[in-house]
Amino acid sequence: MRVAGKTILLIGIIMVSILPLVQIAGASYSFDGVPYTDKLDLVAHGTFKGGVYVGESYGLGCPPYKQTFELPGDVNVKWARLYVGVWGGTERYEGWVQTTFNGHDLGKTALRGVNDDNSNVYCSSHGSYWVYYDVTDKVVSGLNTGIADTSRGERGNKLDGRVYGIILVAVYEDENQPETSYWVCDGNPSLHGKGWAGAVPTINDFASVQFKGDINTANVETAHLTVAYLAGNPGEPDYLEFNGYSVGGNDVANNQDDETYGIDLKTFDVSSYVQTNNNLLFLRGKDVNGDGKIDVDDEGELEGEYYLHPVLAVLVAQHKTTEKAAPDFSVKLEFENLTEGVNTLNAVVNNYGRLYENDVTLKIFVDNLEVYSGVVRMDASGIKRVTIPWNATHGTHTVKAEVDTENAVPELNENNNVFSSDAYVVRNPDLSVRILTPLRTETSAATAGGVPIAGGGLIAALLSSLIALSRRGKKGRLPAVLLIFSVLCAAIVLSGCVDKQPVDEKSCGSMFCYSVPVELRNEGEMPAMNFELSLYVDGERSVTKKIDALEGGASVIKKLPIVVAEGTHSIRAVVDEKNEIEEVRRDNNVDEITFDF
Repeated sequence: MRVAGKTILLIGIIMVSILPLVQIAGASYSFDGVPYTDKLDLVAHGTFKGGVYVGESYGLGCPPYKQTFELPGDVNVKWARLYVGVWGGTERYEGWVQTTFNGHDLGKTALRGVNDDNSNVYCSSHGSYWVYYDVTDKVVSGLNTGIADTSRGERGNKLDGRVYGIILVAVYEDENQPETSYWVCDGNPSLHGKGWAGAVPTINDFASVQFKGDINTANVETAHLTVAYLAGNPGEPDYLEFNGYSVGGNDVANNQDDETYGIDLKTFDVSSYVQTNNNLLFLRGKDVNGDGKIDVDDEGELEGEYYLHPVLAVLVAQHKTTEKAAPDFSVKLEFENLTEGVNTLNAVVNNYGRLYENDVTLKIFVDNLEVYSGVVRMDASGIKRVTIPWNATHGTHTVKAEVDTENAVPELNENNNVFSSDAYVVRNPDLSVRILTPLRTETSAATAGGVPIAGGGLIAALLSSLIALSRRGKKGRLPAVLLIFSVLCAAIVLSGCVDKQPVDEKSCGSMFCYSVPVELRNEGEMPAMNFELSLYVDGERSVTKKIDALEGGASVIKKLPIVVAEGTHSIRAVVDEKNEIEEVRRDNNVDEITFDF
């Protein structure tokens, strides 16, 4: 039992040594909102004879959660998304949701909280999930059924797993319906006040929506706005403004007058407020008493919701006569943080005119050189995105996109088919290193010379203990013990185990304590992040220092302590020895001097 206990202890030491080396993976989760913190994303828009179905919701419930949807009969569904809201309980818990629609299994989707990176999962705040599925080819006329199950109740599961609700948005064509324009926007911004973000010191008071595309206000017969919220509460004021006009009163997200806990799905007639270009604003509350914050008024009454998630906005305008007789294509290029090397240009093709379900040409140019040519198949979403890789060089470039380059499709406006913009490609980091004059120190943290001394002493002591331990056990145990010892030694080396106790010069004997100043420069434009600076004495690594960041054009001096014997020694400094930074050049990453200590 003693042997087993000591072995477990040694394994524990090994794990503790290795844990700091584990890197946390990035994720798309954001406390304040996904994919945006301050707006919903336009995912579908168009104009044709038809309608838009949005429904249904009966409130938070335990899985399996079932919801039915009744579409008109004999319609042709052109675009549809199914939304499922799931409450996680906290952003640290993980689990899953599995959804079926009309008997089609849409798959089991991992809900990973702060580590979530699913493209169809919007996770924000303390684990509020808004999951979408494209179900255009699975929707039928008449009755449709969606069922969502989660990991709630599964052994070892911590995810709350209750379902806020299931909502279907379906755009359908029907020659018997009036001419209709539609916009569908979704996302999961987290609106919250101070103190509700945990360790995140933020306040998020509003989210906006832009219903892009002009409409003729004189040709609008009716217009209706449908919105959905998660986590609203009755009695906590919140507001909705369409084109600056207040709709829905001062407590919009009130759980359908306290009948659908955890979710709201409401529709408003906004016919009187329609403009050529339309926008929407979700407000967590209003600063009634003018004290600069949304908290309580002078009478102690709440001024806003503590937290709220607007997740859906659908605008539908029915027209008196034909609104748009032809398609109208436009294109733009989206890019950011362009650096030397491979980058991504995102081409977004929109159809702001009549429904078009066919191919349209797309070409991308950089400095008048064609880098992409292809076709895009448009549909009732009215939006298509194409990702184009670009191997960029430093400097300013002109990037251009053209849609329907041959004018093969008659359009309402032929003058908005070209997008052009200057794009600046910043120079990659360029790290250089230079050793300055070493300085004698009276006392020094022996993080350099202390490694072989202190580290060797620790290893020797552990080796003695392990050998003694193995002798007490059965024969054949020594290889296992030595294996543990080897792993421990590797962990000590890899974790940068050093002696950080002060070393007095007198205790050095014939050894002397020095501080070696090393100048680091980043002669590029991009910051260099998370790299190492190593110092060698006579070819042996003495100390390694982790550098979190060095901005472009910046320099810094790092003083590295070493312990050396009297005499002449070679000192070599190496930056980014592991080649983890993509640099302009690497021949300036090493400097070496000989110094008489």
